[in-house]
Amino acid sequence: MALYFLSPSPSACPLEYHPASKHAPPSRSSRIRCALNNDEKQSPSSSSPITVDRRDMLLGLGGLYGATTGMNARANPIMPPDLNEGAACKIAVEPNFTDPEFLKCCPPYQGDATLVVTDYTFPKTTLRVRRPAQEVAKDSEYMEKFKTAIQLMKALPETDPRNFIQQSKIHCAYCNEAYPQNGDVNATISVHSSWIFLPWHRYYLHFFERILGKLIGDDTFALPYWNFDNPDGMPISTIYTDPTSPLYDAFRDTTHYPPKIVDYKYNYVDRELTDDALIAENLAYMRKTFKEGEPLPELFMGDPLRAMENPSLTSPGQLEVIHNSIHMWVGEREVPHRDMGTFVTAARDCIFYGVHANVDRLWSFYRARRGNRVEFNDRDWLDATFVFYDEEGKVVRVKISDSLNTSKMCYTYAESTAPWLGAVPKKKTKAKTPGSIVQVNEFGSERKELDKPIQVLVKRPKKSRSKSEKEDEGEVLYISDIIVSDGRKARFDVYINAPAAPGRAAADNGEFVGSYVKLPETSQAAKASKDKKRLLKVGISSALEEGEFEDAESIVVTIVPRFGSVSIGSVFIKLIKTDVNSV
Repeated sequence: MALYFLSPSPSACPLEYHPASKHAPPSRSSRIRCALNNDEKQSPSSSSPITVDRRDMLLGLGGLYGATTGMNARANPIMPPDLNEGAACKIAVEPNFTDPEFLKCCPPYQGDATLVVTDYTFPKTTLRVRRPAQEVAKDSEYMEKFKTAIQLMKALPETDPRNFIQQSKIHCAYCNEAYPQNGDVNATISVHSSWIFLPWHRYYLHFFERILGKLIGDDTFALPYWNFDNPDGMPISTIYTDPTSPLYDAFRDTTHYPPKIVDYKYNYVDRELTDDALIAENLAYMRKTFKEGEPLPELFMGDPLRAMENPSLTSPGQLEVIHNSIHMWVGEREVPHRDMGTFVTAARDCIFYGVHANVDRLWSFYRARRGNRVEFNDRDWLDATFVFYDEEGKVVRVKISDSLNTSKMCYTYAESTAPWLGAVPKKKTKAKTPGSIVQVNEFGSERKELDKPIQVLVKRPKKSRSKSEKEDEGEVLYISDIIVSDGRKARFDVYINAPAAPGRAAADNGEFVGSYVKLPETSQAAKASKDKKRLLKVGISSALEEGEFEDAESIVVTIVPRFGSVSIGSVFIKLIKTDVNSV
């Protein structure tokens, strides 16, 4: 049975947001209203069978405190470490930085036995509306509030958990596997590359935004979003590029300042494309991400991650991969890639919150297009639990199931068009002769180094599938046992094509289907992760259709390395059950 999360209880937020259509962003006239339609289903209450026997995933705090709970979970939850143990937190320090102390994400002391964690009471305020960054740039009153709020946050005492640096340390610790799960060093806590990426960052933004509003005494204050999925918003907004502003960050690649267009496939080299060509590529990539991800949430959001599982074995969603590329494009090009260029320091740049606000907006849009049905009807996801500091500096507990309704959290997004919906790739003209062709073989049993592009022949589970078969199961390409030998940064892009002849590959790589992108890590984190085997899953159903080679028994997979020391263990295709018929 499908689950829906649309509207909060009437008392949770006086103004509620309802998508006007699952196919388009709401218009201004339909964005805010109080009543429910008859066909809009309420979220299950706390007494719902879904919340029984919950498995908690407690994450969220860095910088000052650990979290303690009295929760009585029957399953084996991910729990924060006991910070009374001196070795619980692995200090994330990069020796190449001038001041290593600057990057210590762990608490300055070893825990607090008196710390109290309570369930979060969602705010009863007017609906906060997040607007595009290029729009708020024209609003002097808003910009004065935004800059004042950031200034006040940065001016808070270093011991205040709401302090700007302390807030950034939350992201630093939990995005760099600083903590082991339940003391098991083989299973660390990470909020990237899995199904918790989007909801964890949604809450992170929520509390950051609430703190800013509290500091300026304005419950209506909302963060802006950098709508990098819209051509008008693809350059960095000027609100972030003024060196005299508290929103400015010195550790960026300033060659990417306006009017440069963001590149979803950035590889530390600026590609020689016209702005129009780059925009077209970006729009096509976003369209593909939605088209493959709507019937298969794991392709959009990331793989399931359960308690005591290794986060390196899960595949990220392609929205997160695009987000990784934007991190790299904004941050320092050269080592040590400070601030946006690495997860250790990313949240020290105010542009981080604009990027993630748009990532969150795209998730909201994705949910609306799916009719707001729950992506994973799984207690290990719905009852995953995080802890954060609220605007009063208190430690509060939240669940993923409560994040699925943005009106319960009292915020929404101002209208912005989605031109990538219509970014249908141009069909390639098939040459009468395939040009140069080469022998292509199956992957085999030996690992392959990606020191140059490789092509492998991969057998499909079934060719020429019917429309109903494609609706029932998505075709997914797996690249498994990925190892980044130095544990640092890496990228490769993946293409598929039909064989030019039996056992032969054409010179044309074919259809782009996705990428693997790993951001630079600190020396310590890199050392810990260099032998970890990772996974990439990309949907190929739409590429097979648009490339017109659905009748091929096998396809040629081309993997093009861009940077990093990478090897892979296998390449194969599986059919995965979709949830399109679960409404």
